[in-house]
Amino acid sequence: MVKIFERYKKEIENYCAENNLLANKVFRSACSFNDTRVVLQHPEFNTAESVKGLADDVPAKVTLFIFLENGKLRFEQTEHTRKYLGAINKAVAV
Repeated sequence: MVKIFERYKKEIENYCAENNLLANKVFRSACSFNDTRVVLQHPEFNTAESVKGLADDVPAKVTLFIFLENGKLRFEQTEHTRKYLGAINKAVAV
């Protein structure tokens, strides 16, 4: 498991709540990681040949960077963050 997720789960959940992101999507995302950073990604699936799984010619979109610096987390959103990790707000008709 991702050590940063284990050690800083509450802080990540707070960041998600403050930024209208869904923590469960963050924790379930595909990612690359080491002890000081996590790169969350959203791979595209080959819908034409879904049996093959991931499309070889489509790089995974980076949705969020999480860096551990001096004992604190720093988050960097990308142009894909809201689309793939954002909470959906439904307007209520009045």
